[in-house]
Amino acid sequence: MDSLTMAVVGVICFLVFIGLVGYAQTGYRLKMWIRELQELEAQGTSQPRSRWIQRVCSDYRQYHLSGVSSLNSQALIEKHLFQERIPLLGLMRIPVGNIQKVLQQLPAFTIILGVLGTFIGLTLSLLSMQDTLFRLGSSAAGPNMTMNSIISSLTAPFEGMSVAFITSIAGIGGALILNILQTGFLSRGSSLTYLQGKVMSDCEVYLDHAFNCLLLQEKPQDSAERLLDRLAAKIEESFQKSVGHFGASMTEFTAGLKTAMEDVKGIYEAQRLHSESFAASASTLEQFGLQFHKTIEKQDSMHKAVDQSISVLAAQIKSFEHQLQKSTERHNAGQQTFELMIQRSDKVLAESQRRSEEFAGNMARALQEQLQHYANQHDALESRLGQKQEEWYYRYSEKQGEYGRAAADFASSVQQLEKGFYNAVEHMKRDFVEQIRNVLERERQLSQQSGPQRGDDIRELARTLENLFHGLSRDFTSSNRTLGDMYHLLQRMYQTAMDNQTVYDSRDRDNESRLISSHDIKRR
Repeated sequence: MDSLTMAVVGVICFLVFIGLVGYAQTGYRLKMWIRELQELEAQGTSQPRSRWIQRVCSDYRQYHLSGVSSLNSQALIEKHLFQERIPLLGLMRIPVGNIQKVLQQLPAFTIILGVLGTFIGLTLSLLSMQDTLFRLGSSAAGPNMTMNSIISSLTAPFEGMSVAFITSIAGIGGALILNILQTGFLSRGSSLTYLQGKVMSDCEVYLDHAFNCLLLQEKPQDSAERLLDRLAAKIEESFQKSVGHFGASMTEFTAGLKTAMEDVKGIYEAQRLHSESFAASASTLEQFGLQFHKTIEKQDSMHKAVDQSISVLAAQIKSFEHQLQKSTERHNAGQQTFELMIQRSDKVLAESQRRSEEFAGNMARALQEQLQHYANQHDALESRLGQKQEEWYYRYSEKQGEYGRAAADFASSVQQLEKGFYNAVEHMKRDFVEQIRNVLERERQLSQQSGPQRGDDIRELARTLENLFHGLSRDFTSSNRTLGDMYHLLQRMYQTAMDNQTVYDSRDRDNESRLISSHDIKRR
């Protein structure tokens, strides 16, 4: 597929190259002819260098001298201009009219080739994908079939599809380049159509004005020449009238004499033709005899060659019959071997089908046994679960009284802890007040003492206040930690009681009064 894409892209590039070179060569020739016509029109007496301009001037001169009044200069110019050949690439000489039409059709050719290459690439990619899918379907049960191999098999057709659009891109790009070039955007508006029209208009102007003036200058234009022309015409007319009758009689006589001489000449000519035909017949008969002799000799040699060819052909036919007989025997032996292979394959297929049926039956029986075993185990597990639930129910009934007593003991311990906490807080308040009082008393005493000793006492007082603050912080931290532990313990007990109440609520509705409710736990 890549080679096909490269081939189509190469053809498109070749067409674009031909278009560029053809445009450059044609534009150069047309510009050269325009400059030549401008020089001829400016100088007036110089001879043209191009052959087609020379032919146009020659025909125009001939028609003008022959007295043609309304001369079609444009048709004369188109006749010789479109026949002028330009050597394209130095190899092919193509007329100007044909090369311009070819250059106009090149963008369409590149687009057609690009779209054609895309369609061919997509068709080949689809065929490759179809082949890949069939191959994957036929080898799906193989041991070597993996996801990587499937992805690698499907990647190549999609790569071919992506590559196939390169031809369309190349064709459209080439057509765009050629259209831009032909419209004259790159050459300041001087397209081939404009240059061709410019050449034709300049050539027509040159013929109708400059060259026509040259032709008129070649004829004499003074009055003496005109009088001499009129005199010669009158003399010719009078001479024709005076000599006309004599000429008519002499013409009749010479016509009769000419007829008689033609009859005599015909007789002599017929006699000469008979003599020449007889001589030609005799020479032809002699040549026929020689050719007949040569033909007989050639026929003898050909007869001998045919006899030899027939003998060789007979030997070859015998060898071919022998080879055909051997090939027939081999074909029969191969056919018998193929029939034996077909019979063996039928036996193998029947045996494999029987084994697959036995294997399916064994698998069905094994699955049935497994299902029965699982059903028995499920029933046993259900019975054991029922027994466990009954045991847990009885245990919960036994532990329910213990939960009540434990709750009462815990409530009393909580009350005692609360009393101890309140006593500790009162003790801390009293100690704090006494410490503040002592601090104030010492501050009053320090205010009555000297300066240096007062600074030491102030520092000692600051350390005492700092120690007091740290002690209070530790007490509050330990109290908060104790209260947090108590709160978490109460939450766990409440959650445990609620879970037990949820599990055994469906078993016994009469034991609800013995559970610890959430409101009692929060209140305690």
